[in-house]
Parts: sequence; structure tokens; C-alpha cells
Amino acid sequence: MDILQVYKCAKCSKEAFPQKLICNHCRSTDFIMIDSEYAIVEETSIIRHMLGSKDWKPRKIGSVRTNKGVLLTVGLSDEIESGDKVILFQQDGAILGRKE
Repeated sequence: MDILQVYKCAKCSKEAFPQKLICNHCRSTDFIMIDSEYAIVEETSIIRHMLGSKDWKPRKIGSVRTNKGVLLTVGLSDEIESGDKVILFQQDGAILGRKE
């Protein structure tokens, strides 16, 4: 389980995820990777069906905004609600959030 890293422009400090080729704020192409400190859950939803899946179990997802303003859609555990503070991490290629 790896803490999610976001990309920070080395020139203007604007953060993004996934990595951009050119910073949309200052046009720089130089980025560094930094750990995402935390995110706040803005909205949640449940995926109840996945096309082509026979044994699908409902999963909670949410829109979260990192402390630097990057907006992401991530998988969440059932007890997490809007307004909760979460730590973001990657597991098997998916971005997930867990309570601090």
C-alpha cells in the first residue's frame, strides 16, 4: 500500500494528477513527485453494477479534493461520508481513500 503521490510543477508549484506533459498554469515541463498529505471527501456514490461482471459487489466511490486542490475520484470504504478527511493510497493500480 503506497501513499498516493501527485505531481508538483517545479516552477509554479501547481499540483496535478495524473502527470501532465505541460503545466497548465505556467507552461513548464518540469515536475517533481510529492506525497499527497490528505483529502476531503466532497461527494460519495455507490457503483451497484459493472457490465460484464457476474460476481460484482456494490462499491463506494467518492470525489475527493487533496489539501492542494487536486480533484480525484477514488474508491472508499463504506463508513466514509462526505466531509471526512482521508489518506489516499494506491493498491493494485487503484486509488483508494481510508480514514486517517
